[in-house]
Amino acid sequence: MTVKKYSITNTAAVSEAKFPTPDSGQSIYWDKTPGLGLRITAAGSRSWIVQGRVNNKSRRFTLAPIAEMTHIEAREEAAKIRALMRKGIDPLLEKKKRQQENLAQGETLRQIMEDYVAHKRTKNGPLRPSTKADYRYCVENTFSDWADKPVATITRDAVVLKFRDLSKSAPVQTNQSFRYLKALLNWAREKYAAPDGTYTILPVNPVSMAIRKGGLVQWNPEKARDSRIPKAKIGAVWAMLEDHGDPDRNIATTCTSADMIAFMLLTGARVSEASMLTWDRVKLDADVPTFYLDITKNHNPITLPIGDALHAVLTRRNEARRKGNDYVFPAMRGKTGYLKDPRALLKKVSDIAGDHIHPHALRRTFLDVAQIVGVDSDQRRQLSNHLASDVHGTNYENNPDPSILMPAAQKIGSWITGQGSAARAAAKGDNVVPMKA
Repeated sequence: MTVKKYSITNTAAVSEAKFPTPDSGQSIYWDKTPGLGLRITAAGSRSWIVQGRVNNKSRRFTLAPIAEMTHIEAREEAAKIRALMRKGIDPLLEKKKRQQENLAQGETLRQIMEDYVAHKRTKNGPLRPSTKADYRYCVENTFSDWADKPVATITRDAVVLKFRDLSKSAPVQTNQSFRYLKALLNWAREKYAAPDGTYTILPVNPVSMAIRKGGLVQWNPEKARDSRIPKAKIGAVWAMLEDHGDPDRNIATTCTSADMIAFMLLTGARVSEASMLTWDRVKLDADVPTFYLDITKNHNPITLPIGDALHAVLTRRNEARRKGNDYVFPAMRGKTGYLKDPRALLKKVSDIAGDHIHPHALRRTFLDVAQIVGVDSDQRRQLSNHLASDVHGTNYENNPDPSILMPAAQKIGSWITGQGSAARAAAKGDNVVPMKA
C-alpha cells in the first residue's frame, strides 16, 4: 500500500496523472489536514477518508467519494469527526447505529414475528410448532391492524387503548396476547441494538411501560383454575364416554373424541400430548404395555404403563386406524392430521359434571382419582410427569421402569370403570354399590 503526503486546493486537481490508480491493492495520500486522506483502489475507487484515535483505538472512516465531496468539504468534515473522536465518540459505531436505525424504522410486526419464530431459541432448543402457531395467530388476528405497520410506531398509548378494549371481552386471553407482543417487541429491540448496546428503536418496551405496577393499566386478574369432574359424577361421565366410543352406534369423529377424553381421564395427559400421540410410540402387545410421550410441556419425555382400562380404549382405536394416518386420535379433516380439541364432546362432559370441563380439568380429575385409590404422592407425580422439586424425588423416587407404575395405573383404571358400571346400573334402577378405593 502506497502512503504519500499531498496538498491540493480543489477536487479537480486530484488527477489521474498526479494520483494514479495502483496496479493492485490501494494507495492512500495524506493531506496536510491531520487525519484526512485520499484512498485510491486498484478498481478505480477514489474516496476521502479520515483517521484518528478514539478511546485508545485507531479508527479509519470513509467520508465520501471525491465526486460527492469537495476537498474543502472533506477538510471541514474531517475536522468535525476528529473533534468527536477526541471526546470519545466512535464514528464507526455511530454510522452502524444510523444504519440500524434506518433498517429498524421500516420492519413490521409481522416481519419481527417471522424472524422470532424462526430464530428464537430457549434452553430446550427451537420453539415448538404449536408455540409458533400461537405467535402467528396472535399477530394475524389479535394485532391484525398492527401486523404490517413498523414496530417502531407501536406506542405506550396505543398499547393502553388496545389492552383496555380487548380486556372487556376476554381478559385472560388479552393477558396472553400482550405477553406475546412484549416478547416480540423485546426481540425487535435486541435485533436492532447498536454495537454499544443502546437501543435504536423502542428504547423502552411500550408493553412494559403500559402494563406495570403504577402504570396506566394492570394485568387482568387470573384466578387459578380448579375445575374437575366431581367424584360422584365420574361414573356417569365414563358411561357416556363408553357409549359415544362405540363404533357401531356413532360416527368416527364422535368415537375419536370419546376415546381421546377417556385417554386423558385415564392417564392425566395434557391435550397436546394426547392429540399428537402416534402409534409408533404405543406398545400394546409388549409384556408391559406402554405409551411414550416425547413432546411434553416440561420437555421431559416419559414412558408410562397401559393398564387394562386404557388397553381397551387403545385397542378400539387401533381397530379403527385410518390408512395413511399414524395418529392415535386422527382428525377427519384439516392439515394437522390429528384431533386438536374434542370440544363438542367435552360440552357433554360439562353438562354431566355440572361445571365447565376443559382438557386440563381431566388432568386434575385423574390426580384426584389417584389419591382416592391410595397412589402415593411420588407415584402421582411420576404418572402426571411432574418434575420433582426435592432431593428425594429427584434422586430416589424416579425409577423410569413403567412396570413399577403399572399397579397404580391399574388401580386408577379399575376405579373409573367400576364407577361407570355403577352409574349404568343406577340408571337402570339396579341396586349396585360403586367400587370403593
